Amino acid sequence: MLDRDASDHVRFCPLQSKLGQQLCKDHDAPYDLKTAVLIDDEGVHTHSAAILRLFPSMGLPFTLLGPIGLCVPRFLRDAGYTAFARNRGAIWRAVKRCTGWGDTSLKDYRDRVVGLEEPLPPSWGFGEAEKQ
Repeated sequence: MLDRDASDHVRFCPLQSKLGQQLCKDHDAPYDLKTAVLIDDEGVHTHSAAILRLFPSMGLPFTLLGPIGLCVPRFLRDAGYTAFARNRGAIWRAVKRCTGWGDTSLKDYRDRVVGLEEPLPPSWGFGEAEKQ
């Protein structure tokens, strides 16, 4: 997402941070670490809606896919989102194993992640990416 945000207007805030908790409280957003929460000019969005509403910021073809995806009934979208979210660790490990990719590094995007308190745990991806 961050590579594709050409307009550089999307910011991420971990829900487990103090700022993330405060934003959820201020906007009556659910505080659930198992889902994505998006707060934008139109309100609070969770699960698949949070992800799909980010797509227009990502350029083509995502600009078209986001609104199309939002036309799918929410119960179907959220079932797919939940299945992916429940298994994302295993999915990511399989992708790394198949592609030879190392750990993800967010170091280049530190300015786009707000609400973090130093020192950051190494597992958060702001150190050097491990190359395999």
